Amino acid sequence: MEAESREATEASGTGGPSNRGDVRDCRQHASSPDLRGEKTLVTPIDWTHPSVLRLMEQNRTNDPFGLIETLARDLALRAMETGWQGPPYDPFKLADELGIEVVARQDLEDARLVAEGGRPRIEFNPHRRPARVRFSVAHEIGHTLFDDYADRARYRDLDERRGDDWQLEALCNVAAAELLMPAGALPIAESDDLDLVRLLGQRARFEVSTEALLRRVVRLTSRAVSLFTAARPSALAEFRIDYVVRSRAWAAPINSGDRVSESDVLARCTAVGYSDHGAEVWSGAEVFVQAVGIPPYPGDTFPRIVGLIQPAHESIGRDPGIHYVRGDASQPRTSGPAIIAHIVNDGALRWGGHGFSRALVDAYREAADEYANWDTADRHFGEVHFASAGPELWIASLLAQRGFGPTRTREPRVRVRALRQALQELADRAVSVGAEVHMPLIATGQGGMTWPAVRDLILEELAQRHVPVTVYLLPDAPAPEDVSEADQLALF
Repeated sequence: MEAESREATEASGTGGPSNRGDVRDCRQHASSPDLRGEKTLVTPIDWTHPSVLRLMEQNRTNDPFGLIETLARDLALRAMETGWQGPPYDPFKLADELGIEVVARQDLEDARLVAEGGRPRIEFNPHRRPARVRFSVAHEIGHTLFDDYADRARYRDLDERRGDDWQLEALCNVAAAELLMPAGALPIAESDDLDLVRLLGQRARFEVSTEALLRRVVRLTSRAVSLFTAARPSALAEFRIDYVVRSRAWAAPINSGDRVSESDVLARCTAVGYSDHGAEVWSGAEVFVQAVGIPPYPGDTFPRIVGLIQPAHESIGRDPGIHYVRGDASQPRTSGPAIIAHIVNDGALRWGGHGFSRALVDAYREAADEYANWDTADRHFGEVHFASAGPELWIASLLAQRGFGPTRTREPRVRVRALRQALQELADRAVSVGAEVHMPLIATGQGGMTWPAVRDLILEELAQRHVPVTVYLLPDAPAPEDVSEADQLALF
């Protein structure tokens, strides 16, 4: 198919819940992710593709874009738990982890997914550009998130194509982008300069497609911007907006399924790689548009278009997402409701040891006792225990780490999917009580994760929902890796 800390939570005791899992099992559970209602958006797209409708029905959602993004992220995080590393993140290695055979076929135009004997096989043209090959393989992995992928080998002949196949292809493009640029894949400094020409120059550095790069940029940036992808269904000068990804600082005046007409910028992106920019009026709002042509959907004449849209006069304030300070996270600097968040491991029957958990015991003895009384039957990876630590102050213990002590393998002790689930629950509680979240550099140190990967999860699950997050560094500790220049200045 064609496509384009020091915070090491320690505790005495052994045993506890287990959730290792295997990367290849992810697809078996892909039909029931933990979706949060407040993240589901009604889109004006008239979904008609049978594979998409089946997935929507299985998951009881009307937002397949949000669903497929969640499923792909879960697949990437599961692979990272077993040592999948980058950047660049190799889709061939991911396919191998999933038990998917990948075969080079010089007679193919691009790539496709076939199934023989119930086993998926990806066939690809090895002579395409390396970034295109990587995206194509990741795109085909995305097709395996639909459990009817084996029903037919798509696109062998023109008469097998459906007029609404673009719906399935768009979703698999989203999956591919999430797999190629997962949490921590892009230095946050790269998201500050939104000049499209400069960003396009970064694709070779990370060996990714334009769509994958720009999706991660918009997720990271503190600036007011939104990503859009568009297609031109016919020779008419009208473009269909396929999906929109908004930065936390700005909600663009466009939605999935909208139609854009009389756009000179989009109209001039007549071939793959052709780009343009300019000020236009979209949905009654003055905006600055940058766009570039990318490979079309299978069977389409005109290229797809991916671009960035910003306020014409960027007067909207930035949203840094995470505020860094030096000090003690156990003594949050706030005058309102606050939640102190830290990670506990699956053997942590009580807070203890040394480090941050010791500081919490010393400062909040009653809260520590409350955690110790947490029913072991309720202790599962991804769960969060909230203990009262005073008026409008709570301590959230995120169960997301396997064991404690130095790790001797390439696999981090932190269960990344459990961390994401716990952050979602933390966000729910913070939103419900109107609280800020304060934390040390969670999941690093003995947790074994790099800060950029943790940071991206915090931005996606907390900052995107406008939960204020403050991260504390010890006075003499070095600044965390990959912190923007503006944040560096705030640290000292």
